[in-house]
Amino acid sequence: MAGLFIGLALTLGACASRPPPPGDDLLLPLTAPAPWLPEPSDWAAARAAAAALADDLPALKEAVARLDTISDSHKGEDLGPLAANLVHSTLEDPSAYRAASEKLTRGWSTDPALDARLEQSVNDDLLALAWRRRRDTWEHYWARTFNAISQPMGQAIFNGFVFAPLQISTSVAHYLASFSNDEALPATDRQALVLRKEYLARNPAAEDSEHVRAQVAGADKKLAETMRARRLRSARRAEAAGRYRAAEIEARRALFWGPSAKAEEILTRSRAKTAEFFQLFQRSLQAAPLAAGREYGPESRALASALLRTSSGTEPIEPELVEALERRSREPGDRGGEAAYLFAMIQYEGGAEDASWKTLAALARRDPEHNDMVRHAAHLLRDPAQNPYRAYKDMRTSKRNEEIRWRLLGQYATKTRYPNLPRPMAILLESPGIASALATSPIRLIFGRWQKSPDFQQLSAVLGYRYLGLQPQGQHAKEVMEWLIGYEEARGNFVGALRIADFLPRIGNEKRAELAESASAQQLGNAAGIRRPDRRIQVLRHTSMEYPENEAGKLAGYQVRSELEHASAQKITVTRDFLVENPRVAGMSGLGINPILINGKVVDGELHPAGFTLLGGLRVRFDLVGEDGDEDGPPEPIYKRMSSKRMAQLAAMLDETTRRNELIDPDDSLGSDADRDQFLERALLGLVDRPDKRPTAQSTYVYQSMRERYGLVRGRESILPFDLVFQGSFSDFSLGAFPRWRPPKETPDVFLYR
Repeated sequence: MAGLFIGLALTLGACASRPPPPGDDLLLPLTAPAPWLPEPSDWAAARAAAAALADDLPALKEAVARLDTISDSHKGEDLGPLAANLVHSTLEDPSAYRAASEKLTRGWSTDPALDARLEQSVNDDLLALAWRRRRDTWEHYWARTFNAISQPMGQAIFNGFVFAPLQISTSVAHYLASFSNDEALPATDRQALVLRKEYLARNPAAEDSEHVRAQVAGADKKLAETMRARRLRSARRAEAAGRYRAAEIEARRALFWGPSAKAEEILTRSRAKTAEFFQLFQRSLQAAPLAAGREYGPESRALASALLRTSSGTEPIEPELVEALERRSREPGDRGGEAAYLFAMIQYEGGAEDASWKTLAALARRDPEHNDMVRHAAHLLRDPAQNPYRAYKDMRTSKRNEEIRWRLLGQYATKTRYPNLPRPMAILLESPGIASALATSPIRLIFGRWQKSPDFQQLSAVLGYRYLGLQPQGQHAKEVMEWLIGYEEARGNFVGALRIADFLPRIGNEKRAELAESASAQQLGNAAGIRRPDRRIQVLRHTSMEYPENEAGKLAGYQVRSELEHASAQKITVTRDFLVENPRVAGMSGLGINPILINGKVVDGELHPAGFTLLGGLRVRFDLVGEDGDEDGPPEPIYKRMSSKRMAQLAAMLDETTRRNELIDPDDSLGSDADRDQFLERALLGLVDRPDKRPTAQSTYVYQSMRERYGLVRGRESILPFDLVFQGSFSDFSLGAFPRWRPPKETPDVFLYR
C-alpha cells in the first residue's frame, strides 16, 4: 500500500510539473532548397518575362498563349492572372488597362493580394475620382438637409406635435444659416479640381480635354473667390485688433486673388495707420531743443551726476536729492514729469514697488500734450514685461470671468456657430441654445468637476513667473508663489509646485513630503513616455537621485538598473499570435521556429504571448512561458544568435507578409516606423553584424495579430447610410429618436486642401 501511494504521488508530481523549455530546438536548422528541374510552365513564364523586358509584344502574347495551354505541377493558380496582367500592362491607353484589370478581377482564381492591386489600378481613374469628390460635396449637402428635417420630426414623434412647428422652424433656420459657413469651393471640390488638372497634364490631347478645361476654369474662379474671402476675413480681424501691418499684408493677399473694394479700403486705412505709427516712432527718436526760457541749472547737473554714479547695486542716492526730486515731481510741465519719472525709478530700485507704480500712475494721468513723460509712464504701466504684477492681476480677473462665462454658457461663451453672419442675427439664432445652456449650467457645475476643463489661468501663471523672475524678493512674491503652488497642483504639475514650495518657509514638512511624493511619481510617469532610452535613463537617474527617500524614487533606481541590464540596440517584437496568424513568418521560409512552441500546448514548451524580440545585430530574445505554465505571468527569456541568412530570410518574409496583408485587408495596416524599416533593410542585405547602438536608431515596434489589435469582434460600419440616434435633453427632459445621415468619409489627403 505504501508503494502504491509513493507511485501515485510521483505520478501526480510528474503531471503537475512541465518539462523545461527546449534548449537548442527553438529554431529548426535551415535546409538548402531541394533541386528541381524546370517544367514547361517555368520555361513559358521565363520567355514571357524576357519578352516583356525586351518590349517584344508579339513574343509576349505568344508566350502567354502558350502558358494557357500548359498544365503541370509547377503552374500555380496565380500564374495565369499574373501573365494576363503582364500583357495588359503593355496597353498604352490607361482606360483600356483599367478595363482589362477590372475584367481580370472577376475571375475565381485571382490571388487576394493581386486582386487588391488590380482594384487599386481600376480605381486610379482621375476623372472618376474627381466625380466621387464632387459627389461627396453633394452628399454633404444632402446629409445636412436630411438631418435638419429628421431630427425635429423624430423629437416631435416622442414628445408630441405641440412644439413641432417651433422645432422645425428652428431647425430650418439653423439649416439656412449653416450655408454662411460654406466656402465657394469646398475641400472636396478642391480635391476634384486638382485631379482634373492632373488629368489634363497627363492627357492634354484627350477627346474630353475641352470639357475638362471648362470645368477647371469654373473651379478656378470659385477657388479665387474662396481664397479672397479667407484673406479678407483675416484682414478684418487684424484691423479690428490694431495689427495694421498684418492687416495690410492680408489685404494685399486678398487682392492677389482678384479685385476687391473692401480689401482696397482696408489696405488704404492700414497703410495710413502704419505710416502714422512710423512717423511718431521717428519723432520719438529725435532730440528736440529745449523750450524757450528753459535751461538745466546746477541742481539738474548734480542730480544727473548722482544718478550716473549710483544704481540699485551700489550706495543709494543721497536723501537730499531724493527729496528734491519728490518736490520737483509735483511741478507741472516737462520739468515735473521728468522728475516724477526719475523719482518712480528710485522708488522701484529702493524696494518701494507699489509706491513706484503709484507715482507712475499719477504721472500717466497728466496731459500728454504738455508733458512728454506721460506716454513713457503709461507704456511702463501697460507693458506686461515691465509691470508683470499688474498684468498678472488683470489676467487673473479676466480669465476668471471667462471661466464663469464658460461654466454658464458652455460652447456659446466665446463665439457662435455662424461667425460670417451679423452678430445680432447669429445670437438670435443661438438664443434657444444659450437659454438651454444657462438652464443646465447647475448640472455642468456639479458634474463638470470630474471632467477636464480648459486651462484658463495659463497666461496668469506665465505672468506670475515673469514677476518672480524680475522681483524674487518683491512685495507680492509670497502672494504670487502661494497662488502658483495651488495652480500647479490643480493641473498635476507637482514638480513645479515643489520647486516653488522650496522658497516658502511657511510650507510645513507634511505638505512638502506630500508634494515630494507626488512629484517623484510624476517624474516616473514622464520617464515611461520617453521613447529614446538614453533620455529615459537620464530622467530615471535624476528621479532616483532627487527623491531617494520616496517610493517612486526608489523604483526609478531599480528601473535604471533594469534598463542598463537589458539595454539593446533594437527592441522589435513579434508576438506569438502574429506568428500563428501568419505561418509563413514562423515557417521555414521565415524564422523557422520549432512548431511545438506555437501549438498552444504548454506542456511541451510554449512561446509566451509576448513572442520574440529582435535586439539588434543578430541577437534575438525568445520569451517562453515559465515553469508554472502561467501565460499571464512573467516570461522566461532565452537569448539566441541567429545566422545572417536566417535574419535576412525573416526580414524579407516580415516585409512581404505585412505588405500582402495590408493589400488584402486595409485594417491590417503597418504602422510607420523609419528605424524599424532601416533595420529590416540592413538585415535583408546582411549588414547587421555590427549593431547600430545609437539611441536614435532604436525601434520599439510590435507586430501584433488582428485579434490583439481589434479584439474578438472587429467593429464594422453599418451598410445603411444612416445611424439611428437616441437623444435626450436635460433642459426640458425631452426624448427623441431619429435617423442621422452619415456624411461621406474624408480621404486621407484632405488635410492638404483645407
